[in-house]
Amino acid sequence: MHYVVGVAILGVVWTIFYLWRKDLRKDMIWSGLYYLAILSVGFILIKLIFPDLPAEKTIVPGYWNPDTLFNLGRITGGYAIEDAVYMFFTGGIVAAVYETLFRKKLGHRHLKHKPHYAIIIGTVAAGVVGYLSPNLIYPLIAFGFATAFVIWMQRHDLIQHSLYGGISYLLIYFLCAFIFLKVYPNYIADYYSVRNLSGMLLFTIPIEEFLFTLAFGFSWSPIYEYVKDIK
Repeated sequence: MHYVVGVAILGVVWTIFYLWRKDLRKDMIWSGLYYLAILSVGFILIKLIFPDLPAEKTIVPGYWNPDTLFNLGRITGGYAIEDAVYMFFTGGIVAAVYETLFRKKLGHRHLKHKPHYAIIIGTVAAGVVGYLSPNLIYPLIAFGFATAFVIWMQRHDLIQHSLYGGISYLLIYFLCAFIFLKVYPNYIADYYSVRNLSGMLLFTIPIEEFLFTLAFGFSWSPIYEYVKDIK
């Protein structure tokens, strides 16, 4: 039930943003569902293209091995009910964090670029890194940073949004992790496969967790404005 508790903590944060900023509700729901859809499709493609992926390269048990409802995480190799809910919550939180903390509002459409290029290039970067890396967490990190970079190149007006939103989300995520580890202090040692990663820890947490969170924050904080062509 540890994972359920962790997702519940994020759910509280999501609810606070949702109730606080009524004007961002559509943004939060769309961003959460979009992230859920992309990672779900990506997971299915990986299973189809690499059905015999070595255990150490997988998310479960290669990156971590949490207890999940109906043991789905271990059965599927990394996709459980908790994962889907986590994707939705985290996608919604990061979409609202910049606008909320810095008191910004959505503007108008301007339709000056081709949306989705960032997602495509991010996916290509993830594929290249995934082929070369020892674990699937690294292509997820590459996807975030590459997607953010393309957004910065196409939409200079979203650079500040991306940077501030990503850093703010990293701090929120760290606060949630701090609370979680106060309740379950041995969770990292018991459920993370640190031996398959770089071995670098920050506050007892693998550095990859922070890199993934920061990369995701950079890319997803402005994703609604990027895809929908909104200032």
